[in-house]
Amino acid sequence: MRQIPTIRTLISIDFITTLASSVWVAAVIYIYVEQNLHLGEEWWGYINTSYFVGMIFSGLIVIRFAKLLEKYIGFFITFGLFLSSLLILLFGTTSIPSLALLLACLYGLPEQIREVIYTKLFQDHATEKALAKIHAVWGAVINLTFAGSVLLLGFITETYSVKTTFQFSSTLIFLAFLYATFKRNDLIGKQCDQSLSSKSSNLPR
Repeated sequence: MRQIPTIRTLISIDFITTLASSVWVAAVIYIYVEQNLHLGEEWWGYINTSYFVGMIFSGLIVIRFAKLLEKYIGFFITFGLFLSSLLILLFGTTSIPSLALLLACLYGLPEQIREVIYTKLFQDHATEKALAKIHAVWGAVINLTFAGSVLLLGFITETYSVKTTFQFSSTLIFLAFLYATFKRNDLIGKQCDQSLSSKSSNLPR
């Protein structure tokens, strides 16, 4: 996996964004609803619904513009990270319920598009034999990172404020955006990665 630049870069980006993603867990959103929106906890459900509506709508966009996404993969990954960072920052500072729902919906768009692109890149840059192992490692890294992130963001929320938590999360994703921009050539490389993945699959185990 370390010998395949595209996959190494994707997992590194996903590691950073996963550190920020637990900002959407119930423990944080409950406090957000209480402190920022000054509404009942049922709004956590409304916000979650808006987020998944955005992801569903994003799936339809991917179907409609699949060839365009494939042509400009590097752009959509980097721009999606920048947009996610901006949306989290705006979401964490707003006190307008309707705007919070809209921002949660919009946040689902780049998340779903990026997830689809990740899946495609993993399939394009790894052999069939190596793919299952790479997904296993990826899943382990992400699950462990998410568990640590829940503790970290929970601590920040309790010690400082929920706005600080969203600002911290936004900063992490912005760092992922900068890293993706710096590693953009790795995201669009293909032939080199395929040959490397073929070599890595023949290494002794």
